Amino acid sequence: MPYENEHSCRLKPPNYKKYARKNCYKKHDGKCIDFVFGVIGPDESELQSMRYPIDVWSESDAKAHCKEHEGTFEAAKEKESIDDSVERRYLPIQEMRASKTDDGKMVIEGYPIVYEKYANLWGFKEIIRKGAATEALNRSDEMVLWDHETDQPMARKKNGTLEVKEDEKGVFIKADVSKTVWGRNGYEAILNGIVDKMSFAFNIARAGDNWYWGEFEGVKIEVREIIKLEEIFDYSPVSYPAYKQTVVNARSKELALRNRPDPEVSGEAGAVAPEILKESRDNIRRMRESIKERLKL
Repeated sequence: MPYENEHSCRLKPPNYKKYARKNCYKKHDGKCIDFVFGVIGPDESELQSMRYPIDVWSESDAKAHCKEHEGTFEAAKEKESIDDSVERRYLPIQEMRASKTDDGKMVIEGYPIVYEKYANLWGFKEIIRKGAATEALNRSDEMVLWDHETDQPMARKKNGTLEVKEDEKGVFIKADVSKTVWGRNGYEAILNGIVDKMSFAFNIARAGDNWYWGEFEGVKIEVREIIKLEEIFDYSPVSYPAYKQTVVNARSKELALRNRPDPEVSGEAGAVAPEILKESRDNIRRMRESIKERLKL
């Protein structure tokens, strides 16, 4: 299938059980080429395909390079809009709290981004490595939005109502949400425990993620490792955070998988995917039951 952010040159059929990707493994005329290796044994692998990032490779140049190596070329898929590059993660925020200060400010705080913790997503695990957000935080003007709705802002870094700090644990936010009606309403929902989850919107930097196979309790599962974020757009309290069946979340899934090496043959992942999906369904059921009980109060 075509990839959105890179042209592809397949050199060997995707008949491997395991893969390893090395971003910018080699350069040609100063331009990075990502290599995808098929793993044959514990200490043996071979080049299965090459990927050409569209920000440095034109379609014609990538096609010519692929032809020189007698590969099968496939041009990158065109993006439909700017929003096509934005991913969102609907996960429990760590230790989210709501409190009111002596001067009347309504404050919410917690960790929407947590480092070195595995999350179960669409049949694979994802982990954000320590320091992945450092550069993005320096260039981003994040906002706190209600449920990612751009017309319902709660706080913003630029005007001083949002403080963002990175530490060993992850990215910590503290927001004064008392300045807007959506912020005040959201504060009450968080304070009363009706909403206790938060999502964040982001995109990945060039060569900002890697894929590999990890072993968890004796079972091999694919892992997406995020090592560098390009930009963080917003942090959003959300009503139904995990695996929300919306166009937005489907888009996030597609983006998360865009650098995944030939997922159509990931046989071992297929064996564990049902367990991961069952866990997500159980989490949704428990969350809905909890909300219903709180609304009865």
